[in-house]
Amino acid sequence: MRAPWSPALLKPITERLFRSLPCSGPPPADCAAAPGLRWVTGRAGRQSESTEVAYHLKIDVARAIVTEARVQAFGCPHTLAAACLLAERLRDRPLVDLALGAPQTWADELGVPVEKLGRLLIVEDALEQGRLNGLELCRAQSLLRT
Repeated sequence: MRAPWSPALLKPITERLFRSLPCSGPPPADCAAAPGLRWVTGRAGRQSESTEVAYHLKIDVARAIVTEARVQAFGCPHTLAAACLLAERLRDRPLVDLALGAPQTWADELGVPVEKLGRLLIVEDALEQGRLNGLELCRAQSLLRT
């Protein structure tokens, strides 16, 4: 028989992120951002498979940097904590190289069991899709200005 799960089993950083879920939720309803700022989304996973992640990135198109990040995620506490941890670290990062490390690094920091590493790969995929969508937007806007 499996022992009941408890938030007390989480590392303190993981518990803090799971309980507060900073940066969680969709972009603001008035997401028509200021001139030069646009929202893009990257998604991965499926709710039916117990892990789905969507990153909403506000991009400064002229500078190709992330100015704000929001995340919507469905999954276990480790998945939600990892998604929020990365969203917190995205501000002012260049789209060319977000330099947020690798899933194994996040797993170590958050105390994610090895059997859940696949869920962090889904987090990574959603973030990468958002990054690529942001780069595509910046390239398209650059072409329109020329």
